[in-house]
Amino acid sequence: MYQLSLGDYQASQNRIVTKAEMKLTEIDKIVKWDRLVELISVIDKTDKHIGGRPRKETLMMAKILFVQYLYNLSDPELEDQLNDRLSFQRFAGIGLDMKVPDYSTIWRFKEALTEHKLLSRIFDLILDDLKLRGLILKKGTIVDATIIQSYNRPLSEKKREELQKNPTQTSGIDMDARSTKKNGKYHYGYKGHIGTDVKSKLIRRASLTSANVHDSQEMGDLISGDEQSVFGDKAYFSDKGKRDFRRKGIYYGILNKGKRGHKLSEKQIRQNKRHSSIRSQVEHPFAYMKRILNYECARARNLARNELRFMMNCIVYNLLRGSYLIKMAA
Repeated sequence: MYQLSLGDYQASQNRIVTKAEMKLTEIDKIVKWDRLVELISVIDKTDKHIGGRPRKETLMMAKILFVQYLYNLSDPELEDQLNDRLSFQRFAGIGLDMKVPDYSTIWRFKEALTEHKLLSRIFDLILDDLKLRGLILKKGTIVDATIIQSYNRPLSEKKREELQKNPTQTSGIDMDARSTKKNGKYHYGYKGHIGTDVKSKLIRRASLTSANVHDSQEMGDLISGDEQSVFGDKAYFSDKGKRDFRRKGIYYGILNKGKRGHKLSEKQIRQNKRHSSIRSQVEHPFAYMKRILNYECARARNLARNELRFMMNCIVYNLLRGSYLIKMAA
């Protein structure tokens, strides 16, 4: 475990604490790092008996990952910032006499997390840390989805079929992004889905799919099962879903959808207006990720790597939101 050297201690004296360092300190207080390290230590394949070059210390690499997505840094930018900023070094536990991991090491670490499908488990673990603080209210879940535009050029279905027959030619091409139409406009990329806790606005469930997946298809995975109610826009409405939730004793606050030849009643219109005021809370996480965390598009060329970025943005959002709620309750 990392300890401050004499040089580190001297450098830490008589300095101004920056806003960036305050954020990192707040995150440090919430996350139970020993549990996180235990979870992701599976990626270290070094055989301790026969020797070999070990991975960089798991705790350090995990903390570096949080820095990257908190400040929206590319791997090379992250390497530069870690070399330059003492606040990042202190948070990650990098002593002044230690070598900062290069960008290729950071990339391989993320690839290993993806390969072992650890992102959803990391998300759940961090959520548990927030639950221990009493921040998850369980009064209801709001489901929603947002389109995340691909940074890569759209592929026609004909071209996609040709490439699928010749996998060797797909290198550098995003084969997972898809097109969808929203409000009369076509979009190409992915779709982020979340289930958000009513009032706290913390994300309890999250997933990433190609953009052509309908919102309602992910609804089952966005429900935690212990909420008292569920809210969402008209895309999630179904008569069967309404019956199922009511049978479980869960209030069904999905916006009513008119049917052909059957307009909404005055009662349903009033219900929609009331439910919309609650449903709108779910827009906060996506807006925060896009405006504050600068999560504007999907830059990677496959679903797995884009999922890593989406899930890490959800995790960082939850930690910052959790930190805010803790301060408000103090």
